[in-house]
Amino acid sequence: MPTFSYHAKDHEGRRISGLIEAVNPSLAAASLREQGLFPSKIELAPPGTTYDHTLPPTPNPQRPLSLDQPNRIEAAPFAVSVPLQELAMFYRQFATLLRSGVPLIQALNALEQQTRHTRLKKILRECQATISNGAPLSQVMANYSAVFTTMQVELIRAGETGGMLETMCNRLADYLEREIEIRRKLSRESLYPKIVLSLAGIVYLIVKWTRAGMGATGNALVLEKVKFAVIVAVTLAFLWWLARFLNQFPAFGAAWDNVKMFIPGVGGVSRRYATARFCRALAALFAGGVNIVRAVEIAGRACGNRAIAQAMLDGVPLLMSGKGIAAVLEQSGVLSPIAVQMARTGESTGSLDEMLNRVADFLESEADMKAHRLATVMGVLAILVAAVIVLMVAIQAYTGMANQAMSSADGGGSD
Repeated sequence: MPTFSYHAKDHEGRRISGLIEAVNPSLAAASLREQGLFPSKIELAPPGTTYDHTLPPTPNPQRPLSLDQPNRIEAAPFAVSVPLQELAMFYRQFATLLRSGVPLIQALNALEQQTRHTRLKKILRECQATISNGAPLSQVMANYSAVFTTMQVELIRAGETGGMLETMCNRLADYLEREIEIRRKLSRESLYPKIVLSLAGIVYLIVKWTRAGMGATGNALVLEKVKFAVIVAVTLAFLWWLARFLNQFPAFGAAWDNVKMFIPGVGGVSRRYATARFCRALAALFAGGVNIVRAVEIAGRACGNRAIAQAMLDGVPLLMSGKGIAAVLEQSGVLSPIAVQMARTGESTGSLDEMLNRVADFLESEADMKAHRLATVMGVLAILVAAVIVLMVAIQAYTGMANQAMSSADGGGSD
C-alpha cells in the first residue's frame, strides 16, 4: 500500500506532520479527519523518508485576532469583480467536467471558451498557464481577492490537497446559489417601496419644473433645477463609490456594519442573514476538512458583516483552549439560545456541518419573515410619503391659482 506524507493541524491549531498508508490521497485525507486532524498537504512519500514529528509551541490562546487587511486595495472594486451568478455556474460546470473525467487543464479551457465574462475568461486563461507550470489552482485564485473570497480559495485548496476538488466545487456552487437566492429575496421585498418613492419624486420634480416654466424667468429656473439635480446625482454616485472603496478597510467596514445592525428593523434582518452566512460557510469549510480555527476565521470573512466576524474571531481563543464551537457562538451573542443549542447538539453527535446548515436555515426563515414584514411596513410608509408629496403639490397649485385670482381682482378693482 502506498505511503503518503502529510501536514495537518489538530483542533487546537497545532501543526503536525507524519506518514500514513492509504490507497490514494483522498482516503488518506478521510483517515486523518477521522483522527481529528485537518490535512493541509498530502503527497506521495519517497521510500526511506523520515519526518520530524515534533510539535511546535501551542499558539497563545490569549492572542487577540482581527480581520486582516486585503492583499490588494482596488480603486473600483465593483469594476473588477465577477457576478455571483457567473461564479456559481463556473463551479457547477467545473464539478461536472471533473466528474466526467476531463483533465483539469482541458476543463478550464472549456470553461474559458464557454464564459462570456471578460474578467473571468482572463483569470481562467491564467489558471491554465499556471497549472501547466506545476502550480495549484488555488494559487491563482488567491491573487484575485476581488473575485474569489478567502472561503472559495480555502475550499479549493482543501479539495486539491485531499483529492476532492469536484466535491468542493459542488459545495461552493450550492453556497453561492443560496447567496443569490437571499439577495433576490431582499431585492424583491424592497422593490415596491422603491418604485412608489421613485415615482412620487419624479412627479414632484415634473410639477415643480412645469410651474417654474410658466413665468418669464421659467427657462432660467428650470436650468438651475437641472443643474442642481445633476450635482445631487454626481454627489450620490461619489458617496456610493467612496463607501465601496472604504469598505475594503477592516476598521471602516466593521464600524459601518455595527451601525447597520442598530438600524430599527433593518438591523435585525441584516444580522440574521449575516449569521446564517457564517453558519453555512462554517459548515462547508468543516465538511471540507479545513482546520476548525482557520474555518472560523474564513467563515467570519464570508458572512458579509465584519462586526459579526470580529465577534466570532474574539472566540477563537476558546477553541484553542479546548472549548467547542458552540462556546464561540454563545460568547459572540449574535445567535439565539435555540441556535446555540442546535450547534452544541451537532458538535456532540458528530454532525456539526449538518446542524450548522439547519441553524442557517432557521436563521434565514426568521430573516425572510421579518424582511417581508418590514417590506410591508415600508410599502405603506412609501404610499403615505407619496400622498403627502401629492398633497403638497396640490396645495401649492391651488394657492398659486388663488393668489393669481386675487391679484387679478385687485388689478381690476384699481381700474
